[in-house]
Amino acid sequence: MKNAKWFWATLIVLLAVALLFTGCGPQSGDGGESGDGGGSTASVVKLGFFAPITGGDSAEGTAARNAFLMAIAAANASGEYPYTIETIVIDDQGTDSVAVAGANQVVADPAVVAASGFWNSGPAAAASAVFKEAEIPLLIWGAIRDDLTNAGNYPYITRSAPTASQENSASAAVVLDDLGYTDWFIVSDAGDYGQGNLEVFTQELSKRGLTPLGSEVVQEDATDFSAVVAKIKNSGAKAVYCGSTVEIASLLKLQLYQAGVTDILFAGISGMKTPDFLKIGAEAAEGALVVSPGVDLDSTDAGRAFTEAYNLAGYSEPIGAYTPYAYEAALILLNALSACGDAPTAEAMVDAIKDSETTGIFGTTTFDEIGQTTNVATYLNVVQDGKWINYLNSEYADGTRSFGGQ
Repeated sequence: MKNAKWFWATLIVLLAVALLFTGCGPQSGDGGESGDGGGSTASVVKLGFFAPITGGDSAEGTAARNAFLMAIAAANASGEYPYTIETIVIDDQGTDSVAVAGANQVVADPAVVAASGFWNSGPAAAASAVFKEAEIPLLIWGAIRDDLTNAGNYPYITRSAPTASQENSASAAVVLDDLGYTDWFIVSDAGDYGQGNLEVFTQELSKRGLTPLGSEVVQEDATDFSAVVAKIKNSGAKAVYCGSTVEIASLLKLQLYQAGVTDILFAGISGMKTPDFLKIGAEAAEGALVVSPGVDLDSTDAGRAFTEAYNLAGYSEPIGAYTPYAYEAALILLNALSACGDAPTAEAMVDAIKDSETTGIFGTTTFDEIGQTTNVATYLNVVQDGKWINYLNSEYADGTRSFGGQ
């Protein structure tokens, strides 16, 4: 399972499974999601999966769950594994305490040999301690705070998504170097995700001898940004960097638009690149520029095949920025299961994951000496006419349209 041939074989099975369930959407138990267990006597191996299924981040979390379970369903249908793979899906609600409770539930099940999560960095950090103590491997598919992968957590905690530093570095190369914006106002949330992005984007500015004209930290549940909008307006900033998730980013962009603050670049991090951002309306959302992890799915054969399989499955939740990473995480865990033979254990899976070499949508993923992926890919998206599109394919890139502040 360490080569591209296996990846394409899995996608063929995945397409067949998707066709079987076309129009049905995810049902209870699809993809091996554990329920009451029934009366099956088949040998079972279990994986945990964590995502915010409800709450403000549910669009991203639910789509990620769908993709993960799709990969598991394809593996079970392939006949390659001498056991049934079940998934314990935990709705972490984007909350540390819920994530920890779910982690304790997962590690208490003796059939669990590994887990994958999270989208939010706070829950990922909190739950990592549980998995490390239990010596059960956790592969992070979405949370990007840099210190989640470190020497202290290795080898029990690995991550297949890029870090906040890696994402912000790619974004900075465009907005600071290529587009040349120098007058910035930074808005971040008070959570781990926001503070991590605040730190690394400020570092990117500092590398270029720049200091933000203003910076504001808001609470994670904030909805009224009138005071922040006034500060941005009075600062003289030509660009706003939003280092938060879609809930804050979309409301801030909307309220800037409603206040007439439109001659300004609105740029941000991958947490705001979800379909929910577009709910503020095409005019308000127009021109938002955001970095995304991975590659544009429409630009590669593997990406297009994944998109086709996902859409054929009939899920109501559209593919988000991290949906492919949840799928990739499943491939990595499946690769590790194969390496462990007929009776995988959590102990064996620790080494199997960290030493794995898995080819998927984004190419080949391996891990470095602290468990961070060596396969780093990012690209930029912009809202044009009410849709997220690849920046390189946009009228902003070819000069037909211009961002605010230029």
